Amino acid sequence: ESRNLFCCLYRSWCHNPVTTVSLCFLTQNYKHAYDLIQKFGDLEVTVDFLTEVDKLVQLIECPIFTYLRLQLLDVKNNPYLIKALYGLLMLLPQSSAFQLLSHRLQCVPNPELMQTTDNTKPSTSFKRTAASNIDYTELLQHFEKVQNKHLEARHQRAGRAEQLDRRVVL
Repeated sequence: ESRNLFCCLYRSWCHNPVTTVSLCFLTQNYKHAYDLIQKFGDLEVTVDFLTEVDKLVQLIECPIFTYLRLQLLDVKNNPYLIKALYGLLMLLPQSSAFQLLSHRLQCVPNPELMQTTDNTKPSTSFKRTAASNIDYTELLQHFEKVQNKHLEARHQRAGRAEQLDRRVVL
């Protein structure tokens, strides 16, 4: 049921790239969040887009994402979470959100310092078997399709606005 809910939410939320990443953060699908952020380089980066990334960074500091921040302590088991957050950092212009996320990432411990003296394996209670049943490649393709349609629509609207401007001048 959780997998089906995730896929259903994903398909409807992917009209907005930043909310799609936030869904991946909420569901602890960090590798997919990282893959999505890599696709952001192909998207049109607008002021609205950057404002949404800024809001996501602010949201990461809220209590709802406490578990995510604590998982930053487990560097070895959450490398894609760290990579995804660094990806967001690289998207942001130097702003208060940039400073906030930069300071948060400076708190990520060195994995060498986090090794325990006993060689027992840490608990893997966060690992979910349902995640292996999700076709992330298909979801990523769906995300790209939806984003391409949004880009086409923006270009069409921009083209219509230019035509209207020309009519007003004539």
